[in-house]
Amino acid sequence: MKKQLIYEAKRILLPLIIFTAIACVLYILTALNTDFIITRYHMWPDPAGLQSDELVPYEAAGNPLTNFVCTILLDLCFVVPVMQYSYRMKKRSVDLWYSLPITRTRLMLVRTLSGLALVLIPYTLSYWLGFAVIACSENVFELSQYVPLFFASIGVGVLLYFVNSFLFTRANTVRDGILFLLIWNLAPVLPFLTIGARLSVSGILSKSYLFFPLTPTFSVFGYFSALIRGDSSSIPYAWFLFTLAGLEGAAACFGLFYTAKRHRAEDAGQFSSSVFGYKVLIPFCVLLTVAIFPVEGTQSFYYLYYAMILIGGLISYFIYRRSFRLKKEDLFSLFGSFVGGILLSLLFEVF
Repeated sequence: MKKQLIYEAKRILLPLIIFTAIACVLYILTALNTDFIITRYHMWPDPAGLQSDELVPYEAAGNPLTNFVCTILLDLCFVVPVMQYSYRMKKRSVDLWYSLPITRTRLMLVRTLSGLALVLIPYTLSYWLGFAVIACSENVFELSQYVPLFFASIGVGVLLYFVNSFLFTRANTVRDGILFLLIWNLAPVLPFLTIGARLSVSGILSKSYLFFPLTPTFSVFGYFSALIRGDSSSIPYAWFLFTLAGLEGAAACFGLFYTAKRHRAEDAGQFSSSVFGYKVLIPFCVLLTVAIFPVEGTQSFYYLYYAMILIGGLISYFIYRRSFRLKKEDLFSLFGSFVGGILLSLLFEVF
């Protein structure tokens, strides 16, 4: 294990230096060119209790750059899994790695540890170098809040890394893995948007963001951004949001290692037939996008919309099969989900 870790450390050294340099330089340059104090105005109070028309300037906290450092963390959590696990998706590389005297589970562990290093080291160095620039600049921030923000962001960043890694490794090609990664980061919100839109339940629509995988990260940075500026802040439904994120991250971590030993070298470059792939994503999206519009009294525009959904579904299956020749089960799944969406739409109309 020690030899594998040393070799992996040497292998990732160059991208680690590049990621760290880019993150640090961008953050420092941004911090050096940002005004951390802005001038605002309020009405001058009249001694007689009346409000004066005179505007009085005062200093207020400016941009603490939490959004910028959040972007750095998110970019790393999406890019690094693609780099670290793409070896499983190319014939030449998978034959090489699987021929080594190391189990596939241990190889996955080594790749995961080095992947976390590729995320956390550039993020940590850029975070504290940027903080040093901010602290040395004129500001009115609550600088102590940067400390808990760092540790909280590390927690949600690691959970997101595991989720993205699991989603990417459900594919057998790099292209499919990137698509799975992007679509599954949006798909959990779709059912709630459909239900909220059809039943006119504003509560469901307003809370659908809780199921968005990136929400915990956005919430952490938004919460501490307000505290750094000296404002009060809270995270609505924090208990649910972070419990769900923890469960998703733990399940993804377990699935990542549990399925590693089952991966076969001959799967590399083949159709991505995982249940987390096209096989479920296409009918899932077709069903819900059809159900979002009413069937009764359908306008002519809706017929065009239904046709576009079917065409989009067919194109998705062409991408899945890499051919214009589809299997019977593909057509059955496509038209079955389309009919299911019509039935679900009718069910919504009953309510």
